[in-house]
Amino acid sequence: MVLSLISCRPGCRHLAALFLVLTLSGTGLNAEDQPAPKRADLAGSERKVFSQFGEDGVIEKIFDIIKPGPKYAVEFGAWDGVLNSNMRNLVVNHGWSSFQIEGHPERAAALAKNYADYPTTKTQEAWVWPGNIEILFEDAGVPKDLDLLVIDIDSNDYYVWRAIHDFRPKVVMIETNLDFPPPELMVINFHPMNYWDGTPYSGASMQSMYNLAKKKGYELIYQMSKGPNTFWVAKEYFPAFGITDNSPATMYRKSVALQFFLESATWGHDDVPWPEDKQVLTWENLVIEKKFLSNR
Repeated sequence: MVLSLISCRPGCRHLAALFLVLTLSGTGLNAEDQPAPKRADLAGSERKVFSQFGEDGVIEKIFDIIKPGPKYAVEFGAWDGVLNSNMRNLVVNHGWSSFQIEGHPERAAALAKNYADYPTTKTQEAWVWPGNIEILFEDAGVPKDLDLLVIDIDSNDYYVWRAIHDFRPKVVMIETNLDFPPPELMVINFHPMNYWDGTPYSGASMQSMYNLAKKKGYELIYQMSKGPNTFWVAKEYFPAFGITDNSPATMYRKSVALQFFLESATWGHDDVPWPEDKQVLTWENLVIEKKFLSNR
């Protein structure tokens, strides 16, 4: 039976609405009975506008599924904000606001110049550590409910994400170290002056990043087909992507790791020693010992 609320007199519409709810509830049309969402085709969405490996298209697809709030994104290190940028397409073509951080003085100057005509984007020259990241966000006026956070410092990425508590982006994009396939645990030993020297001494394995993400309330939804960037969503949005198994063992792409370090892929682990000239990181008068941790 179909009950028309339009033809019902105003005084009885609330009764008609109540009858309709009761009738439908008796049919068993509950939310849990609805078909599961079709799995989002993130691989088919890869498309390069400015990004390195097609992240622009994946980001667009994600925010077709998750409607953005303030349309605000943050990236560090942002390089010059154009080359391999994950922000440029959002700002230039979609009208987003952003905060972009770069530690290298010359690149930071280019970053500021490249966004001089975009007043809703703030740029800053700064080194990012776990101890200063939320201060940088606060000083820049980053909204607590920002839509996208891109962590790309090729070193202490794990520790910086772990330190972010007062800001909760809907989506996080972060590299994982593909030389340590699941279920291997690996996080590089923390030092504030860690940097990437072109070797596998970087970041954290997918399994270690997955464990951290779960503690922070995030779920893995994608690894780029030709690069180490991975995408994570706040857990409340995860069902919308139709993914039934997002375990690292399922999501990891082994072939990608071979494209990056080749012979160097086992340096420092698997009983393979570091070459003599790659055993430590040096920063001015600092000597930083390289050490992979397997307890996180």
